[in-house]
Amino acid sequence: MTRLRILGVLMAGIVAFLGAALVVVWLTVDPNNYKGRIAAAVQESTGRELKLTGDIKLSVFPWVALDLGAASLGNPAGFGDEPFLSLNKASVRVKLLPLLRKRLEVARIEIDGLDLRLRKNAQGQGNWQGAESASAAKPDVDHSREAKEWQLLANIRVRQGRASYGGASIENLELETGSLGNQRIPLSLSFDARTASGEQLSLKAKFDLSEDSQQQLTIDALNVSGTRSTGSERPVHWDLSTPAITLDSAHQTLGIPSFSLSYSGAHLTGNIRATHLLDDLSISGSVALAPTVPRELAPRLEIVLPPMRDPKTMTQLSASTDFKYGAKALDLTHLQAHLDDTQLQGSIKLLAGENNALRFDLEVDQIDLDRYRAPETPAAPASPAAEKASQNDKPLEVSGTLTVKAAQVARLSLTNLRVALAIKDQVTHIFPIEAQIDGGRYSGDITLDSRSVIPTLSLDEHLNGVDMARLLANTRGKGHLSGRANVNLKATARGATVDAMLKTLNGHLDANLADGALEGIDVGYEINLAQALINRSATPAGQNTGHTAFQAFKVSAQISNGIAETHDLAITSQALKVTGQGNTNLSSKAIDFKLLTSVTTAPARNTDIPLKVTGTYTDPTVRPDIEAVAKDQLKQKLQDVLKKNGLQGLFTK
Repeated sequence: MTRLRILGVLMAGIVAFLGAALVVVWLTVDPNNYKGRIAAAVQESTGRELKLTGDIKLSVFPWVALDLGAASLGNPAGFGDEPFLSLNKASVRVKLLPLLRKRLEVARIEIDGLDLRLRKNAQGQGNWQGAESASAAKPDVDHSREAKEWQLLANIRVRQGRASYGGASIENLELETGSLGNQRIPLSLSFDARTASGEQLSLKAKFDLSEDSQQQLTIDALNVSGTRSTGSERPVHWDLSTPAITLDSAHQTLGIPSFSLSYSGAHLTGNIRATHLLDDLSISGSVALAPTVPRELAPRLEIVLPPMRDPKTMTQLSASTDFKYGAKALDLTHLQAHLDDTQLQGSIKLLAGENNALRFDLEVDQIDLDRYRAPETPAAPASPAAEKASQNDKPLEVSGTLTVKAAQVARLSLTNLRVALAIKDQVTHIFPIEAQIDGGRYSGDITLDSRSVIPTLSLDEHLNGVDMARLLANTRGKGHLSGRANVNLKATARGATVDAMLKTLNGHLDANLADGALEGIDVGYEINLAQALINRSATPAGQNTGHTAFQAFKVSAQISNGIAETHDLAITSQALKVTGQGNTNLSSKAIDFKLLTSVTTAPARNTDIPLKVTGTYTDPTVRPDIEAVAKDQLKQKLQDVLKKNGLQGLFTK
């Protein structure tokens, strides 16, 4: 007999002997006899009560396995009588050959009906704390370099698990991990959850887990999906996938070379890299949002969009940006966004913590802001509680520049708009603000001070060379005035609404127009009508054209509490010269002016006719001033009588 055959016979004998020994143990040893010892050992090592209410079964073929029936582990003192965890049954299978070498290597763990109850006491201590002492009671598990901690996750199955904490709970927990192969462990997980607020969630995940020789943990082929609902709404579906997530604990880095996230129709793609995970977290990457419909997405994100004048707005949104977070600052660079018909690009920086600031530099190609404005209904005043809450919050400091190639705002068309905005300590300052508007240029300096309950507005605005007909074309003043205008306004106002500010407006306005016309007023016709009344003659022939051309129109006004008082109105043309005074109520639009017109052409040269203008500045009414005419006639008769009697200088001495 050769040595090899002798060795074979010897090994076969040893295996037969061990097999027979295990069979004897299986037949003669009842593990239920050791329940008391097991419970006492757990009590001594953890301070918790272990109840083994089910049978314990030991099997040796085809595995060395221990089947545990119903069991529960109690809470530490001070957490009540309910168990910390309970289970319906559990099974532990171990590998035979390592066991023969006095090493315990778990081949499979199965747990059915796990119920984990996590609680905190009045001192804020959790019932899961202190469990580290249980590690001393663990079997002699191999801790050699070849054994990786993550490999202990292999061959585990949990069915119909449950966990609860406060008002939140997890139901239908299913966890299964496969065998270790090619240094990878496949893993699948699913559960349903309910939050303390009643929100319902579900999750399913699959991925492979691995670790290389440099202790770099990798999650490969990750696919996660789930639903979210608040009960009354239809569940919202979401899913996340990425080819790999790499975690390097030694160098504190995390890398996701690419990912895809979908949430209720919105689709995000990008990449992420994080460094200094435990020291000073820094995250960088890029993200892109595929075209989506904000009006449909906002309610699913529990975002309430404000009412807008155009219901067709917020129907298309896409965006992309590079980002970087670190030192409590978020930087968005190479920002590109497309909202409806508007393209935006630029950069944004958000500072958190004590700085609490926003910086931006943005460019817009075109935008119609009137479409996004609130409907023309009176706004409800803010409640005192809301105002107080907003004042107690640390205000956000904002600064930046916005340029817009073309904009529609307040029915005005602006081009090459440039706005520099600064908000600090509840004071909003817009300066400079510049734009080309209707053949001319606008510049302004606007300050809104909201530090008090009633905001204060300061204006310093200028129009130069503006075509008034084009400026008013899309406003309620359409067609009432034309000509090239220079306008300057410097004023202040107080109030929470536009009407309140108009009623409290104080300041000064001056304007001059050239080569234009007043529409709605035919001064020539009114002069002829007034002359007919004075001469008691027939109504003059011709029609009221509602049009008065002029070469120059100059006016200034002192504004006090929303009333603009004018004393130097002057209009000149080839045939007329008009001077006047009066006032305009900026809130009600009511006007009350007295004009004195002088005809500068024959045959009625140097004839002065008084006119009265009333109504509103969008719908004026012009009539001869009969009272002034009567006074002039009486004055003229008195002067004639005095002259006849040689007393013409009586009232001049």
